[in-house]
Order: sequence, then structure tokens, then C-alpha cells
Amino acid sequence: MKMDSQTLKKLSKLEFKISDRIVWNDHHFLVFDKPAGLPSQADLSNDSSALQLAEIYTKTKLHLLTRLDRPASGLILMSKGKKANSHFQEQKTETNLKKSYLALVEGIVDKKSGILKQFLLHDKSSRKARIVDAENPKGKEAILHFELIKALERYSILRIELETGRFHQIRCQLAGMGHPIKGDVKYGARRSNKDRSIYLNCYELALLNYSKDKQIHCFAKLDTKDNLWKIIQETLNTDG
Repeated sequence: MKMDSQTLKKLSKLEFKISDRIVWNDHHFLVFDKPAGLPSQADLSNDSSALQLAEIYTKTKLHLLTRLDRPASGLILMSKGKKANSHFQEQKTETNLKKSYLALVEGIVDKKSGILKQFLLHDKSSRKARIVDAENPKGKEAILHFELIKALERYSILRIELETGRFHQIRCQLAGMGHPIKGDVKYGARRSNKDRSIYLNCYELALLNYSKDKQIHCFAKLDTKDNLWKIIQETLNTDG
């Protein structure tokens, strides 16, 4: 894949090696561990995206199957053709696709586990999701499962799985239960993080490979140079 001078200039500013972010790569799928601040795909900023970097690495046209908000981090899945796209949709239908998220939220969550069921509206004018009444014709049902991994002094570590994939679903629903994600001022967090990241990570991703003879099972690498992510990683290690 030929790169112009502008692309080369943007690549020179990256703080990581692209190869270090590729956690799975076969004939059909690629899993990219996206750092916070990097867009999943091209946006109005014209910054390098995870999709663009993965295409440069593989020298192949890729299709983005899962996405993460720019301030979040973690695993995103890409495909290398229409057959892989169809296989991915089949995995979703057969519930063989697993995605688990980690979130550090403000306050102490008083339940060990729970399910959030609401209706969300994508407010494009504010670029936010809003919880609305079930009768709202523009609302879409959103279902989220959470598990309390550990309560810290001022925060709670949650493991999250989604039944639905709505715009800003995790961010909106956790804020709606009174526990916004740390750093997510857009959804009510007390203050932003210096790097504008939020403490939300797609930590685990699993599905059957194209031949269905092996499982693609990947884990994100948390940024343990950050003290809170380090605490989360140590908690996961202890929790097993």
C-alpha cells in the first residue's frame, strides 16, 4: 500500500509500533488493540485511525466489524473479505461472539451484579445518547449486564457485557445508574483525564475462526503506566 508524504508524517508521530497493537492476524480476521485517543476509523479530525494503521500493516483492504469510541481503548475486530463478514454475522446470530469490557466508574456500586434495560435515543445534535421512555418511537432497547469486580475507595471496577450495541450505550447507561465512567465528562464525570481518555476498555474478544476449528480469543493489554489501570490489572490477576 503506497503512502503519501502526509501519511508518513502522521505515522512518524505515533507513540507506538503498529505491530505491537496487532494481537491476532490470520487469512480472514485481524484484532487490533486500540489505544485511547485513536479513532477506530477516519473522522473529521483527519488523524490516523486504527483501520488505516491496520491496512498499512497488512497491505490489505480491511472492513471494521466492531468499533470503540475515540476516548476508549481495547480490542476491535476487522475482516479481510465478504466471506469473513458473513461468518462474523453468523457468529453474532449464534451468540458465539463474546466481548467483555472493563470500566472504572465513579462511586461505589452497591450491587455485585445486575442488568440495565432501557431505551436509548441517539441525539445527533449533541452527539450523545439519551435514556428515553419506551414509548418514544426513536428509542432503541439497550440491555447491559454488569458485574462488580472490586470497589475501591472512590471508584468501582466493573466487567460489562452487552446484549445490544447502541451508540454510546455503556457510557450512557452507567451514567444513568449514577456511576459515570471516570474521565467521561460528556456523561457527567466530575473531571476529565489529562489525555482526554475515559476508563473504558474492550478487554476480551472471542469468536470461532473461519474454519470453526479454533477459537480466536484475545485480551487487551492495559496501560499499566497509568496507576489506576495498573490497579485494575492487578485486581484481574488476583481475581483470575
